[in-house]
Amino acid sequence: MLRLLSTIRKELLILSRDRGGLAIMFLMPMAMIIIMALIQDAPFRDYQELKIPLMLVNNDKGELGNAIEKGLNEAHIFSINKKQLSDSAAKQAIKAGDFEIGVVIPADASEKMNTKVSDFVNKKLAESGMGAASATPEAKSTDVPSVDLNINIIFSPQTKTSFKASILASLKQSASKFETQTLLDYFTKALNTDGKEVKKNKPMGDFINFTEVKTVDTPKEALLLNSVQHNVPAWTIFGMFFIVITMSGSIIKERDDGSYTRILTMPGSYITVLAGKITSYFFVCLIQCALMLMVGIYILPHLGLPKLIIGTSIAAIGVTALFTALGATGYGVMVGTLFRTHQQASTFGAVSVVILAALGGIWVPVYVMPEAIRMFAEISPLYWALTAFHKVFLNGASIVAIAPYLLKLLLFFAVTIAVSLGYNASRNK
Repeated sequence: MLRLLSTIRKELLILSRDRGGLAIMFLMPMAMIIIMALIQDAPFRDYQELKIPLMLVNNDKGELGNAIEKGLNEAHIFSINKKQLSDSAAKQAIKAGDFEIGVVIPADASEKMNTKVSDFVNKKLAESGMGAASATPEAKSTDVPSVDLNINIIFSPQTKTSFKASILASLKQSASKFETQTLLDYFTKALNTDGKEVKKNKPMGDFINFTEVKTVDTPKEALLLNSVQHNVPAWTIFGMFFIVITMSGSIIKERDDGSYTRILTMPGSYITVLAGKITSYFFVCLIQCALMLMVGIYILPHLGLPKLIIGTSIAAIGVTALFTALGATGYGVMVGTLFRTHQQASTFGAVSVVILAALGGIWVPVYVMPEAIRMFAEISPLYWALTAFHKVFLNGASIVAIAPYLLKLLLFFAVTIAVSLGYNASRNK
């Protein structure tokens, strides 16, 4: 026990004197959390919160222009700025970056709409043999030439294709509802054979309603993956695994300055010394985790970002942090054992952690990755840890629910330590 405690004390003293290493282990993850949360805040927010700036040029004074304007307002995702511009001027305003989207409704939109609907009604009634019985002023000829009705949608060059599709779908929905209502009015008028005045039909309701069914039962569970809920655990895990640089450097330095040889000549097992080193860095990882979580809870809200919600199970958070720390320290021991020079270990350790972080969803959530990349996420220990944190934070998961990911981290730790001890034994023969 004394040998173990002495090793822990030695490692902590060395760490306390390494200011650069402390900065890498503590300040870098804190900076990454703040920077990435600020950068990714807009992409994570819902369109309803973004209020996309939209320029509306409604040159039509009829019902169609009013219906489209009403539909845009009811979408609750636009900050509408009404302008009176020509088509070319509207296009230049969007091109200059003043607005993200422009909608230009021509002056004769309602008139052309009525003409097209009247033409359609007349033809359908004539085809059914009812044309002679429906001689209304608007329906005396079935040969009315078709007219073009174009409502121009102008997007800025940087607008994403998926966002364009959602905007067009919203506009088409508004226009389609008005189009159906107009058709109903014209059919009613055309089929009126008793000469009485035809009143306008009341606005049609929706025949099919879409209802969102939530998977949460209490308000505490109603959490969404925003920039804070993603980046705080993500970069916490990244910082914990980045300890591989300091840890592997410590192991290699001991070999280079002869400390490792002196340790082998002392009574006792090398496993005890290794356990002391793992324990020291294990506690460092836990301190990292606690500091990063406090950044999300106390600092990020002062920067205009959401507050980190850590869920309902403190025990599950603690256990996840423990197993993540095990995985990180095990990886550091393995890298320090397998490589001979500090340059080799630091380069491989840094690059490998970045790759595992990218595959594991640290940079961006796994669900937005291409399918060809997403399948490799399962091999990343950072993905196992991040998934466990997300389940605890967002779903209120218990320790039992995240047990599969914790077992993977434990197995990863066991494999890395086994590889390290096996390689070390073969090298000392």
